[in-house]
Amino acid sequence: MDAQMRKMVRSPHYQRAKDILLILVGCVLFAFGDAVFLNKWDIVSGGVSSLGIIVDYFVEPLTGFGIRDIVVAVAQVVLWILGLVFMGKKFALKTLVAMIAYPAFYALFYRLDLGAVLGLGLLYPSVGGASLSSYELLSTDVGNLMICAAIGGALDGVAVGMAFLGHASTGGFAIVSSILAKFTAMKEDVSSFLIDSVLILISALARLNQPSIGIYVLGGIISALVCSMAIQAVYINADRFVIADVVSDQYEEIAKFVYNELDHSVTLFDAVGGYTGENRKMMRIVINKSEQLDLENKIAEIDPSAFVSFTKAKSINGEGFVPLPKIKKEKKHKTGDKEHD
Repeated sequence: MDAQMRKMVRSPHYQRAKDILLILVGCVLFAFGDAVFLNKWDIVSGGVSSLGIIVDYFVEPLTGFGIRDIVVAVAQVVLWILGLVFMGKKFALKTLVAMIAYPAFYALFYRLDLGAVLGLGLLYPSVGGASLSSYELLSTDVGNLMICAAIGGALDGVAVGMAFLGHASTGGFAIVSSILAKFTAMKEDVSSFLIDSVLILISALARLNQPSIGIYVLGGIISALVCSMAIQAVYINADRFVIADVVSDQYEEIAKFVYNELDHSVTLFDAVGGYTGENRKMMRIVINKSEQLDLENKIAEIDPSAFVSFTKAKSINGEGFVPLPKIKKEKKHKTGDKEHD
């Protein structure tokens, strides 16, 4: 990658476009996992789609048609407004794309019955004209339900992880978790777990007379666990940045490679060998994970006896990387000769 390409990749406009793309793709995957897999078996694993399943369980027998996509859309809007009120405009803008995109794609996939269009009908229950609430599971159905639970949970987890990488979220009850984290000592992961658990519990209580309700609850738990693992794989373990500490007598030549080839900077420290007492130079280099192998190979070529330590960095901001977020100061309103914050 030449210097001009690196400059473009690190520009604020590119970063914003990348973030929006990650959020949009995440919303598509989230809607696909919910509408095509979880909803077909009424698997409640958490999130606004699970709220739609619970409400639809009571409403569909009365109306004759499903309204779960309508419930999802209304819930997303209401929760987004709560985020705007309690978290501010900046937070609301971050979740605006997801607030619009997820319900739109969900409704599209749900109404088109995209799973059947894609030939996934063999994974679905053969209820015919009957309601799923009165459907007795067969042994073969249990396997299909678990497959849908696992795939749906995995897609949801990847979607949430992508939205997090885009510095936003998929909206929904994640907004409630953010609000609770702001005003209470409860962390987001704890509140998210509690919200999902409450939804699963409500679903179980509402459908106690449903045949094989235990299997449905187990499917929801498995889906939630797989979702959590997928988030871990995509976001938590996304070690995109690496800090390299290098001790070498050939530090000038290594630094020249970092400047010219990797287009990064180098920080030099005066160091003293604890055993030898010799004065040495230690280099600190911050690079992208994809550049680590190039740096290792070059150091091995220049100085095979160099000491190198790589540390994973959670986030890097500043010159040459993602720009530091700008925090707007609150305007002061003047009243007479006094200023009020």
